[in-house]
Amino acid sequence: MSMIPQLMSGRRLEHDALSTGQFVSLGFNYVQMFSDFLEDNESEFSLEEAGTTDATIALGTADPDGNVLLSHNGTNEAQSVAITGGGTAFLNPHKEPIFETRLKITLSTDATFDAASNYLVFVGLVTKGTAVSTSATLISASADHVGFQLGSDTGTLNIYCESDDGTNDNDLKDSGIDFVSGTYVTLKIDMTDLSNVRFFIDGAEANNGNTFDMSNIAATDYLEPYILFSRTSNGAATERAHVMSVDYLRLTWKRS
Repeated sequence: MSMIPQLMSGRRLEHDALSTGQFVSLGFNYVQMFSDFLEDNESEFSLEEAGTTDATIALGTADPDGNVLLSHNGTNEAQSVAITGGGTAFLNPHKEPIFETRLKITLSTDATFDAASNYLVFVGLVTKGTAVSTSATLISASADHVGFQLGSDTGTLNIYCESDDGTNDNDLKDSGIDFVSGTYVTLKIDMTDLSNVRFFIDGAEANNGNTFDMSNIAATDYLEPYILFSRTSNGAATERAHVMSVDYLRLTWKRS
């Protein structure tokens, strides 16, 4: 029988598989921003919509574990919904932040996003105060960002990694891993070493031979969490009611 619960005296035990591979207790030296998105439970994160849109974002009611549903519908229009820091929940990139979320995309009718709809599905961190919109360049126009893109406008199920610190721009590098419609995937970003940001998908490193250097980002170039589910065009003949479900979102970083 494991002695870990007794040794930890009931405290949460975190396994930092992203860096040292050791078991660590976060304790008081780290700030943690976390939500399980339980119904009627307040969250530090902001749920937002943009554009003339029939898309919806709301806490799910059918899952006792809690989730947020970001839903598009079949209306032929650009639609954008997002979970963000709202410009008020943000972090210092030099404090060794780690971003983690568990989510799934359930595609309706089609096997992939229609390339004509120009989807932008971003999961990660962007410059504090980045306003949600249906712009196809919303993320690339952000001064600094680091995250995953899922499928997006490529008409594939590819999961891409990318980073931009204003000097080093690594755009849409294929992780070699695809997402599966209707299946949860856990995505992590480890910014412990800004010269070599590491991406993980379901616990497996996903840099795929690429180096994501964000060493030129300043400590005051604050970042906020950003999970964007956006259809930036209504170019497809028939749009689909695709849905993203976010189970939880967690960020940790060293306390000042």
